[in-house]
Order: sequence, then structure tokens, then C-alpha cells
Amino acid sequence: MPLREGAEITKVVFHPARCTTLASSYRGMHRQAIGIDIGGSSIKAAVVDLTRGALIGERRSVPSPAMSAVSEMMEAMAAALPDNAGSLTAGVTFPGVVVGGTVYTAANVAKAWIGQPLAEPAAARLKRSVVAINDADAAGLAEVQYGAARDVMGTVLVLSLGTGIGSALFVDGKLVPNTELGHLEFDGMEAETRASGRARMERKLDWSSYMSELSYVLTRTHALFWPDLIVLCGGITADHPNLVDDLQVPAPLKIGALRADAGIVGAAYASTLQSGVWIHSKNEVASK
Repeated sequence: MPLREGAEITKVVFHPARCTTLASSYRGMHRQAIGIDIGGSSIKAAVVDLTRGALIGERRSVPSPAMSAVSEMMEAMAAALPDNAGSLTAGVTFPGVVVGGTVYTAANVAKAWIGQPLAEPAAARLKRSVVAINDADAAGLAEVQYGAARDVMGTVLVLSLGTGIGSALFVDGKLVPNTELGHLEFDGMEAETRASGRARMERKLDWSSYMSELSYVLTRTHALFWPDLIVLCGGITADHPNLVDDLQVPAPLKIGALRADAGIVGAAYASTLQSGVWIHSKNEVASK
């Protein structure tokens, strides 16, 4: 749901799901921030106008050393930093569970990332305040704050179809972080192994077969969460903007409004929030 000028920051934590409110205050908040989106093939970064949820200036992209050492990722992020970055704060997405700035899973990147801090070394290398967040959660924040799910109450599921299937789940505007629903197993096969963009290529599925597999995954996921809206993001939605017309799913579907910029915009927005499990350590969250 949209922010109101001067709205207070609130934090609601429900155990064990750890739901966190999306609401944040604009009081004293920068109207611009940097979003850095780490992917399996590239790292994209840009300065974001937080009032409009739009990029300012160039979007810089560099190859992602996803399977390399942590130090190489730090250098790649520095290379991706746009020229107009100034001293702005930055949000960094990561394709895995992120709690308290530390990475806890690494499905499509080097396993060496598991247990490694991301926010702290990134802040040191980029010489600015940095918040790290799960990549799908960032895209979801962007779509709920500025895009296809803006002002939508109830249960909203944002799915990013790419190398894997990233997920962001919202209940009445509150993010349930790090859901990783792409790893749900249906009939002995993970959802993302069936229906991610990469799965389509690796399984050599024609469009009709791919739509059947994706419809199956969405229908089975719907049966677990009964979302009021499903938003689909990711590269395949840019190539096929009418893809929802080919899907058979018992829930309203929308294509994400921010397309390829959702991760960047959501990362920048996340850097302005003052609560969320991606910011606080496990012990801090448990004590709240």
C-alpha cells in the first residue's frame, strides 16, 4: 500500500512466519537511493527516485561472478555503481535467504556464500550504508509500493521467473520475507525445476508445454496460499507481455509493472526501511 507523508514506521513480527510491515516513514528519508540487483548472469545498478519508483539516469550492468569468491562479487558491485551515485545509501539484492545482512542459502550461486555476510563487506567496499535483501522480496516490495500490486489488500504473491522462481508473499501489505516458494516440491520435482525460465530452455519445452507446466505450478501454489492476486515478474514476462492470457490459474494474474527494474527499485526502497529481518540479526528478531 502507498506511503503517506509522515507515516510512522511500525514493525509487526508474527512467530514463526516473521511477517514484517511494509509501511515506512518518509520523515528524514532520502528521496533517492541506489538499487543493486545481483543476478546469476549480471549485476544491475541505478539511482532510484523513491517518490516515483523510477530510475534516475543510466542503469549500469556488469557480468556477475556468481560462482566466484565473495571478494570478486564486491569488486563487481563497485564496477556496477552508477556515476551519479554520490553518497546515497544502497540496497543490494541477493538470490537467497538474507537475514541480518548475512546470506543463508545459495541456490543458483556459489555455495561458499552460505553463512557469509553481504551487507557489511558491501558497505565497506562501496563506502556507504548498505542493506542486503532477498532478490524476490525486493521485486515484491517494488510491485506493492509502486507497481501492479499497489493498493491491493489481502494476500498477494509476487513470483519472479528467471534462473529460478523467486517469491515474495504479502498479507495486507505486510511482507513475509524469505519464502523461497520456488523450492516447493510438486510430484517429486521442485517448482523452479518445472517452470522457471531456465527450466523451459533446459527441458526444451515449446510455449504450450511451458504454459501447461507454469499453470500447474501456479495452481498448486494457489491451493496452499489462496492469493487474491498473483504478480509475475522476470525476464520471460518482458519477452511475453501477454503471457497471462495463456495461463489457466484460479486466481487473478498480472504482469509486474516495473519489469526488469523491479529488483533495483525494490532494493533502493528497502534501504530506507528501518525494520525487517533482512536488516536485523536472528537474535534481534527473536527478541522483539
